[in-house]
This record gives sequence, structure tokens and C-alpha cells, in this order.
Amino acid sequence: MSLFTYPSIFPVRSAFGPRFDGVSRLHDDIDRLFGGFFGQPAGEDKNQAEPACLADFLPGMDLASSDKAYAMHVELPGVAPENVEVKVEDRVLTVSGEKKEAKAEGEKKHVAERVYGRFLRRLSLPDDADADAIHASFKDGVLTVEIPRKAPAKPQARSIEIAKA
Repeated sequence: MSLFTYPSIFPVRSAFGPRFDGVSRLHDDIDRLFGGFFGQPAGEDKNQAEPACLADFLPGMDLASSDKAYAMHVELPGVAPENVEVKVEDRVLTVSGEKKEAKAEGEKKHVAERVYGRFLRRLSLPDDADADAIHASFKDGVLTVEIPRKAPAKPQARSIEIAKA
């Protein structure tokens, strides 16, 4: 069982035009299937996605853990750190932003294989994640989000006074 749960990702529009719309629909169907299997963030309706929230692409992501922390590594080559937002709301970690296309004046593109536009990744945090101590760094096109783990609560014993009847 995974420590993180994968909410249903908002539908992704094909960056490669109408020829690949079938692939995008298949991707959406798979996301819905796994979203229902792995869990859904609180308050999220897995059958509804607002059109304004559609992602143009999903960046690659790795999740790792140690005894002290979880780590999320998101590949964002060509994305400026100021175009990335990391936030936590209701124990759901969201990484979003936009990869903007740099256009030189008078330049014509003959082949376009790189993907541009909005991106979004969301994860429900595990119960032992310390949401108040999360920090992020950006180096060489990789966003690293460190999520410290809380120490397990130690059970405490206490004496209970017996009332006399």
C-alpha cells in the first residue's frame, strides 16, 4: 500500500493536436480509474473538473521516503521557479504552474515536440506528514519538496482517582 494517495488528476489536453486526442481520453480514463482506487482528496468530486483547472501536461514525478521525511521530486525542465506554486490545503499537497514558450521575434517553428502550458500534480499527505514544516527547493530543472515526518505520539499513562460512593 502506498503512503501517498493519488487523487484523480484533472483531465489533460493533448499537446500534440487532434491526432492524439484518443490518447488523452485514454489517459483521462486511467486517471479516473486510479483516482478511485488510490483515494480522493476531501471535497474533491472525481467526476467534475472545472474547465479553468485543466492541465496541459503532467510533469514526471518521483516519490521517496526515509525514516525522517518524504520527498517529492518533480521534473520541470525549462520552467522558471517563479512560475511554480507549491501549497498545502486540507492535507493535499499541490504543485502547479506554467511552462512558458520562449519565442524569438520572426522565428518560424518547423517541428515542435516540447510541451508548454499549465501543469498540476496533487497528492494527499500521509497521516504522519508534518504539513507545517514542508519546504521546497529548485535546482537543475527539478523541484524537490521535502515533507518531514512527525514522530509517533508516545502513549502516556495516567492515574485515575476512584471516587468514594
